Amino acid sequence: MKMRPLENTKQFPALAPGPPRMFSPQTSTAVSRPKKNSTACLACKAAKRKCSGPDAPCKACRSTNTECLFDPTRDLRRKVAVKRMIQELTNYKDLLESLLITLGSTDKLKFETVMDLIRNKASFEDIAHAVGCPATTFGNPQELSNASKLIFEYGEHPMETARNGARRPSDPDNIPSSPEEIPHMKAPKWPAVSPYARVTLESLCDIPLFEVPAKPWTKVTDDGYLVSHLVSLYFTWDHPCSQLLDQRIFLEHMKLGDRRSEFCTPLLVNSILSMASAYSDHPDVLSTPENVFSRGQNFFHEAQRLWEVEDDDHDLPNIQALLLMCCVFKYQGRVKKSWMVLSQAVQLARDIGLFDAPAVSKNKLLPDMERVRTITAWGVFNMSTQMSIELQKIAQVTYPTSDVKLCGNEDFDWTPYPRSNKITYDKKPAGLPGVREELASMTRILFDVQKIVSEKNRGTSFDELRRKAEEPFDRLNSWLQRSPGVPEIQQNPVPQVLLLRIKCHQAIIYLFDILNDPHQPESFPHAEFHQVNSAHETAECLRIHRQSYGLKHIPSELVDAIQTGLRILLHQVEKSDQSRQAFVELCRFGTALGHRFKQTAETIQEIRKNALQLNLQLPPEAIAIFDDLEQWRSVDP
Repeated sequence: MKMRPLENTKQFPALAPGPPRMFSPQTSTAVSRPKKNSTACLACKAAKRKCSGPDAPCKACRSTNTECLFDPTRDLRRKVAVKRMIQELTNYKDLLESLLITLGSTDKLKFETVMDLIRNKASFEDIAHAVGCPATTFGNPQELSNASKLIFEYGEHPMETARNGARRPSDPDNIPSSPEEIPHMKAPKWPAVSPYARVTLESLCDIPLFEVPAKPWTKVTDDGYLVSHLVSLYFTWDHPCSQLLDQRIFLEHMKLGDRRSEFCTPLLVNSILSMASAYSDHPDVLSTPENVFSRGQNFFHEAQRLWEVEDDDHDLPNIQALLLMCCVFKYQGRVKKSWMVLSQAVQLARDIGLFDAPAVSKNKLLPDMERVRTITAWGVFNMSTQMSIELQKIAQVTYPTSDVKLCGNEDFDWTPYPRSNKITYDKKPAGLPGVREELASMTRILFDVQKIVSEKNRGTSFDELRRKAEEPFDRLNSWLQRSPGVPEIQQNPVPQVLLLRIKCHQAIIYLFDILNDPHQPESFPHAEFHQVNSAHETAECLRIHRQSYGLKHIPSELVDAIQTGLRILLHQVEKSDQSRQAFVELCRFGTALGHRFKQTAETIQEIRKNALQLNLQLPPEAIAIFDDLEQWRSVDP
C-alpha cells in the first residue's frame, strides 16, 4: 500500500532533550526488528517447536512448566563449538601421548593395569587417570566425529542439494555445471588436511603390527612409533601385492639396526617410508603442512640424497629401493622420471647377474641370499614388464633364471592395519607364495604381449598384430577361469587376491589398446565388448574391497586399473545400468585415491571435464562423489 502525499510530508514536533547522563552511551529510540534466536532449549528441540530463546525459562517451557535448559555448544555454527571441539581433540591427543609412553615403559604392572582397563572397555577418563594424562574430560566420540566432518571437512562453504540428490558446493568458483563454462574453468585447488582431524579413536588405539627402530635408518624422524606405523602399513597394503623384498629377512635386519646389513639399508628404509606415507594420515608424514600431496616427501628426498652417495656394497637393497622410488615418481605423475629410475634398477639387476646363473655355486650361496636374489629378480621382471605395457614401451629385461618357487613357501598372517576401530577382524593367510607365483605366471603372458608392442613399433599391420594377439588373449582368459572367481573371493576377500584378478582384466584392456587402429577404430568390433566387460568385473572386485575394508586404505597398485576403468566406462554410462553402477564404483575409489595421489586427482578432474565436453548425463551418485573432491581446499603443491 502506497502512502498518500499528506502522510509522507507530515512534520512531528521535536522532542526536548533529556537530562545529561554521565558515562552512559547514547541509545537510539528507533524500534528494531526482533532478533532471530539461533539457539533453542533442549525441550523445544526435542518437541520440535518454536523457542523464544535464552534466557531460561523460555515462553514455551514456562507455559508447560517444563525444565528449560540451553546448550549453545550443540549449535555447530557457533565459535564456542569450534573451541570446544579443539579442546576435546587436544585432550584426546594428550591421552594418546600418555598412553604410548605407558605402553613403551618397562613398568609391567602399570602396563597390565592399562591393558585390563582397555580390554574391559573402561571410560577414557579412567584410562587417562591410569596413564597420568593431564586431560580428564572427553566428549562423545560420535558427536566429535560429526562436528569434525562439518567444521573441518567443509569449513565455511555450505552445501546445496540439487533436485537429483547430488551435493554441490555453493561457491560459484567451483567446477562448472555446463559445458559452456569449461573455457573459464579455474585450476583445481588440492586437498588440505586439518591437523586436528588426525586425532581419532583409530589413532588412539593404534598399535603397529611391527615394532622397528627409527635409528639408524632415517634422519627425517627419531619417532620409533611413526616408523613402525609406516612399516606396518607398507607390509599390509603394498608389499603383498608387489613383493619386491622378503618380509621376514628385511624386518629381522631392520630390528637389529646394523647399517652393514646386506638386506636393509637407510636408502631402502626411507624409500619404504615414503611409499607407506600415502596410506597414513599422521601429520608428521606431511613435508608441507595442510598439503596432502606432500605425504612422504621428506622421506623421499632423503632416499634421493642417499642414492647419490650410496656405495656398491648393497646392490640388492639398492635395486629394491629404486623400484619403490619408481612407484613414488609414477604416482606423483612424473612418468618419464619413473621410467628412468626403473631403467636404472633393470641395469643394476643385470650388472649383478640377477637374470643370469649365479656366479657362486648353489652349495656356497647362503639360503637367505638366494631367496632375496630370486625375489628381487622377479620384482624387477614384474614391474618392468607391467610398466612397459602401460606405456607401450620395450623393457630390456629377460626371464629370471631362478625359478620363482625358490622364493620359498613361507607365509604370514594378514589382517587389516589399522583396524579402523574394529576388533573382530580374523587373521587370514596372506597367501604370499601363491600370489607371487600367480603374479609371475601373469607377467609371463604380459611379456609376450610386450612383443606385440615391439611388432607394432616396427610397422606390422594391424591384421597381423591381431593374429599374434590371439594366443596371449586366450592365456589371459584361461588364467581367469582357473583362478578364484568373484563369488569365491567374496567368501574370503584378501586385497592381494582381488588385485591379481584386477591385474588380469587390466592386461586385457591394455592388449586391445595395442590392437586399436586409430585410422580404423571399428576394425576390431569386439575390442569394446572385451574392454567394457573387464572394466565391469574390475568394479565388482573393488566393490568387495570397499565392503570389506572401506576406502581409507587402497593398495596403490590399483591406481592404474581405476584410471583405466574410468576411461573405458565414461563412454558407457548412458548405455546400461551395469555400466552406470560400475562407473560410480570406480568414481568412489578414484576420489578416495585423489585425496592421496596428485596424479589420480588430476585424472578425476580430466574425466569430469571430458564428461562435460561430451554433454554426458552422469549418474547423480557420480556427481556427488566428484563434488566431494571439490570440497577439499589447499594451496597448489
